[in-house]
Amino acid sequence: MTDTQRRRRQLLTATVIEMLADTGPDGIQMREVSERSGVALGTLYRYFPAKQHLLAASMAAWNDILAERLTEERESGRHHAGSVLDRVLDLYTRQMKAFQRGPNFARLEVELQTSDDPYVRDTLDERSAVNRKALFELMDGVPAERARLASLSIGSTMLNSLVLWTTGRIGFPEALRNVQDVSRLVLGDQ
Repeated sequence: MTDTQRRRRQLLTATVIEMLADTGPDGIQMREVSERSGVALGTLYRYFPAKQHLLAASMAAWNDILAERLTEERESGRHHAGSVLDRVLDLYTRQMKAFQRGPNFARLEVELQTSDDPYVRDTLDERSAVNRKALFELMDGVPAERARLASLSIGSTMLNSLVLWTTGRIGFPEALRNVQDVSRLVLGDQ
């Protein structure tokens, strides 16, 4: 992609991120994204031939914003040092609270995780790889197999908690507590 194409693509995903502050994933319409972003509808479809592709790219862009904040904090020394458990709890608590502030992102996460579209799966797999790398950095010193199982356990609990929360079956405090409790269970002595 050229720089201009990259900027247009970023403008489209930024527009969707703004829209998700007020509108659920089902309410996002390609024509409205085009109008709000100022990017021609035909150009939008060249970048994202399906709405789910645009939503997945936007979710990855939202994740990148959160990841950049954490990186800046770590590099500036504001990052929480503490034990492995403290660092992992801090990361997942912050992620869950980001979903609490933006419940439409939680709904979109659940929707995308169940997609069978290859582009969506690949986009989420790339995002997961970045998140896993950051998590494993926080678990420095934890044996590789235990770190893998901790990542799997906590991540699965987080997704399940998001499903239960976004469908109204549990409240947010319980969703957050589930993630924190499993983190303590699998990393309690770290």
